Amino acid sequence: MRVIVVGGGVVGCSVAWHLAPHATVVVLEAGAEPGAEATAQNAGMVRRMGEDPAERGLAIRTAEWLADAPPAFHAASRVTGAVLGLGHDKWHLHDAASHLRARGVEVHACDRPADLAPVLAGSDLPFAWWLPAERVADPAALVRGFLSAPVEVRVNTPVLSLARRAGRVVGVQTAQGVLEADAVVLAAGAWSGVLGQRALMPVRRSIAQTEPHDLATDEHPWVWLDDVGVYARPRDGAWLVSSCDEVPETPPVGPGSTGPASPEAMALTQARLSRWLPTLGTPALAQMWSGLRTFAADRRPMLGEDEDAPGLWWAAGLGGFGVTCCVGVGEVVAQGLLGAPVDYISHDWVRPSRPLPTRWPVRHSGAVHEARLAPAV
Repeated sequence: MRVIVVGGGVVGCSVAWHLAPHATVVVLEAGAEPGAEATAQNAGMVRRMGEDPAERGLAIRTAEWLADAPPAFHAASRVTGAVLGLGHDKWHLHDAASHLRARGVEVHACDRPADLAPVLAGSDLPFAWWLPAERVADPAALVRGFLSAPVEVRVNTPVLSLARRAGRVVGVQTAQGVLEADAVVLAAGAWSGVLGQRALMPVRRSIAQTEPHDLATDEHPWVWLDDVGVYARPRDGAWLVSSCDEVPETPPVGPGSTGPASPEAMALTQARLSRWLPTLGTPALAQMWSGLRTFAADRRPMLGEDEDAPGLWWAAGLGGFGVTCCVGVGEVVAQGLLGAPVDYISHDWVRPSRPLPTRWPVRHSGAVHEARLAPAV
């Protein structure tokens, strides 16, 4: 079997790695190197305590795999622990806590989060969950590990369209001509919806790195205040921070999704940090940028074969959870192609042809309770 994977990010490379023992795999990357788009913008927190059960299933599988990964991945992740805080609705993630505990994940309610995460000292955060076994991962190291498999990678090869014959997808059209395959996997992030003619919405999200900070040590757990919409992860002696803002945007033609952060995003990030992580004060932001995250209207990924386009498989719509779910997504899509579906998520939850709302719940400010419905861009 010959499979073309469109997109050389961490998700596409994971699909390729899982398929490599069983198929001839070609990864097509529009840019000059794999992992340079959304993967490069990911903060690398492997978060199992998400809102959605499909996302949690994929994240649990990814974390389990990383804990006992093959030698090529031994430097790709490590345990730091995590504090998941709730500033507005303490019940927001209780179903997630039950799900994780049922799967054997250690989760503790915490009323003194600053004892575990000193960066929260002085915050009036009313409730938090402590997950001592949560991990961080190096997205670039994951990509290198996945590409250690015997797969062919072609860079600077944008896909112009899908090639179809008698109602079936049989390959892709590139500037060099048609490349044929038994199956095509769309893992092109913000460009997947246009290529596959499915409704996916890219949104621009900002991220910043602070100046060096004494608390930003490798041992400090990462912190995510979920319903507030702000996270902070120590890296290289500074903090990676985001207000989780979302601004719908049509993706550019060709590669190049990284862009500047807007003044509004910069002000929102500063305000969130001052309000909820006062230990940082009003931190000096050494640099701030933005990238694209892509969602379906129900905020669940699209995984598996397209019932309306046989031969086309999806690995898209991961939002900001590409690293968190990358192993699970690769396994789900690869096993589906091989006729051996997995049992840790329901296919009906993620099938590309499932019914979807016609408007998206966009969290412009990053806060769950401030989501607003928006039409497709």
